[in-house]
Amino acid sequence: MPQFVYRGRDKEGKLRVGQRFAFDIDNLNAELIKEGISPIHIEAYKVKKNYWNKFREWMQGEALHLEELAIFSRQMQLLHQAGVPMTTALKQLASHTRSHRLSYALGGVIEHLEMGQNLATAMQHYPDAFSQLMVNIVQIGESTGHLSEAFAHLHKYIVFESASIKQIKSSFRYPIFVLVSIFFAIVVMNLFVIPNFAKFYTNMDVPLPWQTQLLISSSNFFVNYFLYLTIASVLALFFLFRWLKTPRGKFMWHRFQLKIPAVGSLLKRIILIRFCQSLAIVLNSGVSVTHGLVLVKNLLKNVYINNQISQMQESIERGMGFTQAIAQVELISPLELQILAVGEKNGELGPALSYIGDFHSHEIEFDLKRMNDFIGPIMISAISLIILIIALGVYLPIWNMINLVH
Repeated sequence: MPQFVYRGRDKEGKLRVGQRFAFDIDNLNAELIKEGISPIHIEAYKVKKNYWNKFREWMQGEALHLEELAIFSRQMQLLHQAGVPMTTALKQLASHTRSHRLSYALGGVIEHLEMGQNLATAMQHYPDAFSQLMVNIVQIGESTGHLSEAFAHLHKYIVFESASIKQIKSSFRYPIFVLVSIFFAIVVMNLFVIPNFAKFYTNMDVPLPWQTQLLISSSNFFVNYFLYLTIASVLALFFLFRWLKTPRGKFMWHRFQLKIPAVGSLLKRIILIRFCQSLAIVLNSGVSVTHGLVLVKNLLKNVYINNQISQMQESIERGMGFTQAIAQVELISPLELQILAVGEKNGELGPALSYIGDFHSHEIEFDLKRMNDFIGPIMISAISLIILIIALGVYLPIWNMINLVH
């Protein structure tokens, strides 16, 4: 649906300026007159090429989209409670969101609504913007007449998801920056710095210590085979990413992630929180456990755990209880199984899952700190070792020459 900008005057003669989605200029003109605004000028909205905003959205990626979804859910809750018509609310939100993906999707949702579809069906046409979980929660809210409560549940879940992504990115930013810096420093040293020292020491014709010989040998290898190393690295990465996209490759990679020291426990906790929070929302909305598991497992983003959730779902369909079935998954501790057993017995499985999810969401900061405490010393030791070898390799021959002179 195209977007237009307009200028007009209301019944009191005040100038009104804005932008809206509409089928065409005539359609928008009729809408404005109906609202008591006399249009002066209407034209198609021209998108300004703000490359900085596009670059920022690309860099922030899912985090920015989740932030905008959280704002969207909260505002939809408030606007629906206030009795604002659905299309009017969506047009207002579409014109103010920073996410191009969400803005485009909302424009399409408005078009489908005006064609007579309900909100959930309209949202289902845009899976890149709205997850299947979100669509199903909205559908349940529409069918039960509790759409505001549905958006409130979604807002809480999306806020947590967005905060988790920000925390994880913040924790990994420094280690990644250091590793990339070390890589480029090694390449520059081997290609440009060490060859100059090697020429100098070769001309001096003095015996070189093993540290210097190691530096010169590695530099010669880099200089002589740099092109081949680059081609081999690119090909290796290409085939690695191709393999990781295969079902077996993705399964093995996701299983390996959970076994990485420090990082694996953090990923398990994140998956557990996502599982508990999302399943709690689904169950509290009136969805059955088996259907809820189908919706939730696609949000976990780990094929290895998804496979276990599928086995759990099959066990429940064969008549096994929820608590007994979830014991097969490598996420739940014995204490948490007891909490779920009590919740299942009392018919309060949703609140029990929500309690476990909230507990682990508070613990995630300690996991991030533990991971940084584990990675930090390793990185410092690696940097120190590299600096020590370079320093000894460069200065030991100089000290040897000074001793020979004396």
